[in-house]
Amino acid sequence: MPLKNYGWMENDTVSTKINLLNDKSSISVREKIDIIASLNNSVLLTGETGTGKDFWAEYLYYKSNFNKFLNLNCGDVPESLLESEWFGYKKGAFTGANTDYDGKWITADGGILFLNQIDLLSINVQSRLLRIIERKKYFPLGSTKEKDINVKFVFSTDSDIEEKVKNGLFRADLYYRISPFIIDILPLRERKEDIMPLLEHFAYEKNIKLSLSKEGIDIIKNYNWIGNIRELENFVNRIALINNSISDNDALDLIKNSKVFLDMEIKKEKTLKEVEYNYIKYLIRKYKNKSKVSRILNISRKSLYNIIEKYENKL
Repeated sequence: MPLKNYGWMENDTVSTKINLLNDKSSISVREKIDIIASLNNSVLLTGETGTGKDFWAEYLYYKSNFNKFLNLNCGDVPESLLESEWFGYKKGAFTGANTDYDGKWITADGGILFLNQIDLLSINVQSRLLRIIERKKYFPLGSTKEKDINVKFVFSTDSDIEEKVKNGLFRADLYYRISPFIIDILPLRERKEDIMPLLEHFAYEKNIKLSLSKEGIDIIKNYNWIGNIRELENFVNRIALINNSISDNDALDLIKNSKVFLDMEIKKEKTLKEVEYNYIKYLIRKYKNKSKVSRILNISRKSLYNIIEKYENKL
């Protein structure tokens, strides 16, 4: 089956790549970001891990009027070091502070500051962050002089942050401050029309071809992708290590057991005959040995051929 060319080019920007996503939910997110990108209001991106929140934050930057973008993960730095790393310090503020240090935040001044996994901050750091967002000022450690910080804040979380607010794990006042605009990024399994453009993109990056039939494409599009875009990228990376193309057999490897296969068939609301026939075809493609398939199904080889012939004539 000829595969659609989604138009990936070597010099593609994040903006160009986002524009090639076809799913209606991605189109809706893109349209929202196009509207709010250059506003000063904070934005909260929500969604499962691996759905591409970093990618959308970069797209927001490309569509904005801001000239800087700084991505900081709130879980990357231990709390004991976080404030000094973010806000900087004055010489002598603590043992080992031999010179002044501006901190990472200052590099975002005048631009967009993206705080990834905001829910990982402790209550103490949340309190300080709330004051900074409200006043756009902060004190470096050991300093009595405030620094101004003029940034557009963008935040993300892969947790149910409202549930954390209810349980006292996240400050309610901070939540309302960071979420004038909330944009939810759906999981990949709910954005089926994005799967093939993304697959082609990752294959292009690894310089491998797509050699998929309609059946192979259907398997990939209906696979659950629990790890979202990250899992899809890893799928391509694994194949690229040993092969120069992605085939139907690679797609079949995604559904190694019959439970996953049957779950996928049921979701497509097929008739029992169609499910049975597709399962037989799946086993034949997987094992490439009709005798083995006959043993798995506990039928004779002749009966297997009769079933295949019968279904091919009736379906």
